[in-house]
Amino acid sequence: MSALHVIEQLFNKFDYVILGVLGVVVVLSLFTPVFKIVDSNAGRLVTLGWSLYFYVRWQIDCMRIPMKVDSPSDSDKLEFYRMSRNVYMEFSGLVLALFVFNAARLRGRIASLEEPQKKSD
Repeated sequence: MSALHVIEQLFNKFDYVILGVLGVVVVLSLFTPVFKIVDSNAGRLVTLGWSLYFYVRWQIDCMRIPMKVDSPSDSDKLEFYRMSRNVYMEFSGLVLALFVFNAARLRGRIASLEEPQKKSD
């Protein structure tokens, strides 16, 4: 096992943890007042930082997909599958991070529009 493979495994485990956290944050942002924290300046920066992280990883993994050959060995097939899976995972993380950002932002906009209406009632 090469050092690069070990580092890739660590990054993948880290990515899965981030995806889990973002999944919980999106549910909390959609259904609870947690959107106020995510919509704050610090929350926006963190969310956009994760988006940037996933975008850079996605681009790096896209470039690392091995080319198909005429008669691939089992290790070639496995490497192609692994890198393709990583590309889809990174893209999913990018989409999820951007969704969290937009969902919290839109909930914040709705709350700010409804606030004057509640004060007048």
